[in-house]
Amino acid sequence: MRFEIERSATEKLIIEKTEFKGRELITLRIYFLSKDEEWLPTKKGVTVKVEQIGELMDALNSIKASL
Repeated sequence: MRFEIERSATEKLIIEKTEFKGRELITLRIYFLSKDEEWLPTKKGVTVKVEQIGELMDALNSIKASL
């Protein structure tokens, strides 16, 4: 599963469920459009364990509620 949020014409945030060493993870990473017009990942991002998705959602919902 993968979601993309456009940040600009040359940058986007990709949120996806991934797997690493047998563990399911949620990754949020900034991608950029290369000169070859290929979307490539940057070092800017964060990965959380699937078990932490509830905490992440609670934090995001609290921030949203305060807007």
